[in-house]
Amino acid sequence: MHMNICMMPSAREVTVGVADMTTMSEIDEIGINQNLYIRYNSDIIYTYTGSILIAVNPYKSINIYNKELVSEYHRSQSVNLSPHVFALAEAAYTSITEDQINQACVISGESGAGKTETTKFILQYLCTVTSNVSSWIQQQILEANTILEAFGNAKTIRNDNSSRFGKFMQVCFDDYNCIKGCVIQDYLLEQSRITFQSEGERNYHIMYQLVAQGQKNISIAKAFQLRPPEFYKYLNTTNTEQINMNLESMKFDAVTMAFTVLQIPQFVIDGVFKVLSAILWLGNIEFMDIDGEGCDFSNSDQEAITNISYLLGLKRCEFQKVLLIRQINVRGNITEIPLKIKEAIENRHAMAKALYSKTFTWLVTKINNCTNPGQDGAKFLGVLDIFGFENFAHNSFEQLCINYTNEKLHKFFNHYVFALEQSIYKQEEICFNHVEFTDNSQCLEIIEKPPRCVFKLLTEQCHMPKGSDSAYLSNMHSEFEFHPSYIKGFDRRHWETEFGIKHYAGSVIYVADGFVEKNRDVQQDVLFDYMSCSEDMFVKDLSKYQDPQFLNSSYPRGSSKSKCTVSDNFRQQLQSLIDVLQNTKPWYVRCIKPNLLKQPNNYSHSLVLDQLKYLGVVDIIRIRREGFPIHLRHEDFIDKYKCLMKDKSVQYPHKYITKIFEIIDSPTTEWQIGKSKIFLRSVAYKLLEDKRTKKVYTSAVIIQKYWKRFYCFTSFLRIKLAVLKIQHAYRGWILRINFIRMRRSAIVIQSRLRGVFAREVATALREMRRVDDEMKKRDKMFEQFTTIHTNPLADCERIIQEEINVLAHISGNIPNSKKPFGDDNNCECISTEALIQQDSYDLDNIFAFLGESEGSFANPLIEEINDKMNNLVKDLDEEIELCAQSDVNFEGREVVKSLTTKGVPSLPEPTVPPPPPPTSISMTKNDLRPEPIYEAIKANNQITKGVPIEYDVSLKLKIAKENIKKSPTPSSSIFVKYDDDEREQRRKQRVEKKIQELSCNDDTNKDIHNDDSFYNILEFAENYFNTHDLSRDSNDISTLTSKGKKNADLMAKHEMTIFCKSDIIPSSHIHMYDPENVSLSCNMFRELCKYMRGEHNAERELQIIQYIIGLGIGREELRDEIFIQCIRQSRNNPSMEWTDRVWLIMCLSIVAFQPSKLLFRLCVALEQLYADFFSWMHELKLLMFTRLTQQVMLSRNLLKSLI
Repeated sequence: MHMNICMMPSAREVTVGVADMTTMSEIDEIGINQNLYIRYNSDIIYTYTGSILIAVNPYKSINIYNKELVSEYHRSQSVNLSPHVFALAEAAYTSITEDQINQACVISGESGAGKTETTKFILQYLCTVTSNVSSWIQQQILEANTILEAFGNAKTIRNDNSSRFGKFMQVCFDDYNCIKGCVIQDYLLEQSRITFQSEGERNYHIMYQLVAQGQKNISIAKAFQLRPPEFYKYLNTTNTEQINMNLESMKFDAVTMAFTVLQIPQFVIDGVFKVLSAILWLGNIEFMDIDGEGCDFSNSDQEAITNISYLLGLKRCEFQKVLLIRQINVRGNITEIPLKIKEAIENRHAMAKALYSKTFTWLVTKINNCTNPGQDGAKFLGVLDIFGFENFAHNSFEQLCINYTNEKLHKFFNHYVFALEQSIYKQEEICFNHVEFTDNSQCLEIIEKPPRCVFKLLTEQCHMPKGSDSAYLSNMHSEFEFHPSYIKGFDRRHWETEFGIKHYAGSVIYVADGFVEKNRDVQQDVLFDYMSCSEDMFVKDLSKYQDPQFLNSSYPRGSSKSKCTVSDNFRQQLQSLIDVLQNTKPWYVRCIKPNLLKQPNNYSHSLVLDQLKYLGVVDIIRIRREGFPIHLRHEDFIDKYKCLMKDKSVQYPHKYITKIFEIIDSPTTEWQIGKSKIFLRSVAYKLLEDKRTKKVYTSAVIIQKYWKRFYCFTSFLRIKLAVLKIQHAYRGWILRINFIRMRRSAIVIQSRLRGVFAREVATALREMRRVDDEMKKRDKMFEQFTTIHTNPLADCERIIQEEINVLAHISGNIPNSKKPFGDDNNCECISTEALIQQDSYDLDNIFAFLGESEGSFANPLIEEINDKMNNLVKDLDEEIELCAQSDVNFEGREVVKSLTTKGVPSLPEPTVPPPPPPTSISMTKNDLRPEPIYEAIKANNQITKGVPIEYDVSLKLKIAKENIKKSPTPSSSIFVKYDDDEREQRRKQRVEKKIQELSCNDDTNKDIHNDDSFYNILEFAENYFNTHDLSRDSNDISTLTSKGKKNADLMAKHEMTIFCKSDIIPSSHIHMYDPENVSLSCNMFRELCKYMRGEHNAERELQIIQYIIGLGIGREELRDEIFIQCIRQSRNNPSMEWTDRVWLIMCLSIVAFQPSKLLFRLCVALEQLYADFFSWMHELKLLMFTRLTQQVMLSRNLLKSLI
């Protein structure tokens, strides 16, 4: 059928003739034929006979297959539209979606009646109506049909596109009624057409398409060794028609595109075309006879053998051996026998058939693998496109198989339409008129019924070593001579070569020549063995591929029983097809060929009438008209149509049924009630369906209304709840973000401020070194003056001694009411305790300036004395340290000098003097106001109001030094002049400050030591320390094995508070949750120990100090860990020098950041443990105060004498 998809008028146009011939008043063959003729002349090719569609091939393009018409037929009632193949496809698709029953469209008719085109239109319709979901798989199904049409269709004298094989395409659907895949089953490919074509016929389409593409594309011709079509004998045997090269080339492009859509690799596509080219070259091999016992190749065969060997990837010698020698199996021994020239030619044809047949089967399997639906394809709609009835001038084994297939399908159709229908009427005991129909059971019995039938006799001859066609024909004549469906032949002269069978469509005479050989279908096992070693990947894969019929073979190679015969295999396939059709709901399309000339607008009444007779159209119309084609069980009928009733309280099913029919007002002649089923004719069924459709639609609208209201309301509540949750989460997120920002800002400000204070302390230390150098220079100058002026020096010493005695006398008169720190039995003297307490340090009060920057003492003179004394003490500490280092470790002194001279990176210099020490360690933070350590913070405000009250001694010395530098002569003033009255006044102020500090100590010491909130280091360790192992190595093995240790292997908590020789600890001292902080704690302890032992140079030590202080400033969790590590390494430390280094880091840490509240109480309790250390500091202060006072007084007297 040749039809284009173009625009057309609406399908609801006024029809010509009778659209459904079951409604005709007079039913006879002449009236049916005339009705088809009238519609055919009006280009209306489709007509109904009930549910069966009759299609007349127009042999021209008709505009009835466009997308608009597809949309019109989709989801609509076919009774309201003109008969069309789309209507039948829609009915089948609707049935599979609503009834969940597998469907089958059986398309039958003679060759050239339009079965292939009808199959394509059904597939296109199904793919179009479901294209909104799975378009790719639908495109693959359509392109698979393109490939099968190219490889399985050929031109015959009756049809230009005749299917030379049968196919049953199962289009599978998923639960959503969308196409999920397709499974194709092929039946009996006509192999004889590869090597021989009758007059006016051609080989398979793909052969001409490949050769035509080679003529247009030189590279393809060179790759596949292609020649013009006239060169090949398999293409030019009997065909005299001219080939349209452009059209065939375009079809070749369509085939290659179909391969691409099916995702077949390019090397496989090339392999397929190489095999096809090799088959064409096989037909050009001509053998040369050698004494009648063998054969050899002629000179013209060398090119063909070379090209075939190249195309198949075989060795030339092996391929020649396959062509000239055959192998037979005799009791397991393989014998090689040279082939005679006739046998060699038949062997060559068998090789070509085997290669093409295996390639075609491989393609079908490949397509099924690509379009396989898997487990989702539970439902399917099958489309059967199988060869039609054939009756040629020369009918062979293929025609017998084809006509046998049509007999089976006709039997199935008769059983479904006639026999089964009338048997159901009898069982249900309803009134009907019996309809006679043609029965082809006798014809099928002679072909397939065992033990003696046409196929069984043929199989016997194939299993015999010397089986022949003549013996087979002789057995046929003797066995079926008197059978009513058997014919010896129309002419007695041909009884020895032919036989005939009376088919339902007419008698057919078959030529028995070649029946036995075709039924054997000898496999080229030796060829495929050689092909398994081919260099081409596709050819190697093709050789390993086995047809399903050979998989269960247990006979040795070369025997006649190696497999089932072709007829046996085909009969099994056909029976499985019938079994599948019996489990489906069939839909029939009967295709009719209007003429034998394949011309449009040519209607042969006699030819159409013959087809109407053997198709049984008259009987179909009669039984469809007089019978009841629609059957429903009582329960199904009530469940389906009880929605039409308003009162559903009827108890008896029979009353339900009669009530329903009363509602539709259908005459009783259109329906009958059987024992278990309801029988309906089309009129009653259409009325029921229309009523039910309207009722369902109305109810669906009401349900949708309430459901949409409920859905919108629930959606509103869900959205409202979601909005509230989002608002809650968003507001919380905003608050958290703001808090985190404020917290980060506070941390940054604190870190920057503490960094400023730490840098000021470091600058003060550097200033102390510089002052020490100045003091040394003054010492040298003082020595020079002493050599010249001895008496003034003695006077200065006497004056300083007098001042010291006065201070001692005043301090001795102060009442001491302090209590000892320990128990009542402690017998330490009160004076010693006072000295210790006077020079003790409260760590929080020392650096109270970190919280407040303004001073709290009202007396400025006391503050001035405090500042100056603090500077003098620091100068003296530095001097003593330098002296000790020069005596003990000269290298240490060089390191200190390098820090000051080589410009080691350090903190910036402070702008204000360092803070003085607190008066007593026992004063709490709430009792004492912060010391005015950095008076320079408010110095700028005081300068604007007037002259500042206090000055640092070092500042005055700087001014004096500058004056000395500016003075041109040694006699210029280089010191600041002090009056005696001023000295006496400041002496009184110092005494008053001492009295004030001592009075504060009496009240605070009681509270601190009687408070239970303060605890010692051991109690703190028991509560807050981690557990450490007794022995801890630095390797990873000990770390892994230490996990399973017992409590006896763990270090006691009190041992974790004293000096540790090793610089490795397994974990932090204080509990931490962040693994990174734990790792930093271990690393920090190692660096602290290295610094304490003085293992690094001055630059590295400064870097360690900056590293530890930086960790404390940046990570608040590590601050207590830093203090604990410093306290541990300072307790029971065997080296005083190491202790000093640890205390230096502790002091710098306290300046930079404060300990936590828990650690603060520990620090208060530590004052007793470190009493010796503070006593030592007190002695250093006294010594420093004495010496520096002497220097100041001496300098004052010298200035007086010089002036």
